[in-house]
Amino acid sequence: MEIFRTSVTLLSICVFHSTLSETQSICKGNLPSVKHVAVDSNVTVPCPVLIATEMDFKLFKGSDQVTSIYIKKNDTSTNKNNNSPNFPADLDVNHMDNSTSFILFGVTTNFTGLYTCEADIIYPPPFKKVPHTPQTIVFVEDRPVKMPDLCQHGSYTVLWFVFGAMAIYGVVMTCIVFILRVKCSQINTPFKDRECRRKWQGVQHPRQGFRKDTVV
Repeated sequence: MEIFRTSVTLLSICVFHSTLSETQSICKGNLPSVKHVAVDSNVTVPCPVLIATEMDFKLFKGSDQVTSIYIKKNDTSTNKNNNSPNFPADLDVNHMDNSTSFILFGVTTNFTGLYTCEADIIYPPPFKKVPHTPQTIVFVEDRPVKMPDLCQHGSYTVLWFVFGAMAIYGVVMTCIVFILRVKCSQINTPFKDRECRRKWQGVQHPRQGFRKDTVV
């Protein structure tokens, strides 16, 4: 079901976003990652790696630019300038590997769409565009948080306890019956002894009764 829904979404985006530039078209390159998030949560959109001292990162939703952040990297800190302060997003930089990503805060269902992150190298010259443009499909689902039903959970616990007790009882009774049968089979009763002696003493014939076996 998840694969079918993703395939339909990708096909729809390819059809309705045919006006995107060649670098923004998902129909000509690798498939973007898909993220499902709930309303009012945060979601990250990957961006190109920070490979220059000064870079400009731009975030597109479909063919529309929603925000851009200019970043200036120095030896001790990273200065960021958000050119779209009304859009709830920030650029996160991992100083371990210089990976970057836009963080969208408190998303709503209107945030559902295809996001493309582009980057331009400002300094050192020459000015050029980074060829790598990661894309992400974001699904914002308006689903409420379901609280666990304590009563239902308790009823399941009772059922499991009853089933476990019945299973243990069955195993114990089976062992007891088996042990009793083994002990009973080892007890020599008088009736059993008489039957054994009769079989050793002779063979019973219908008319003559018992006679001793003779060897010819």
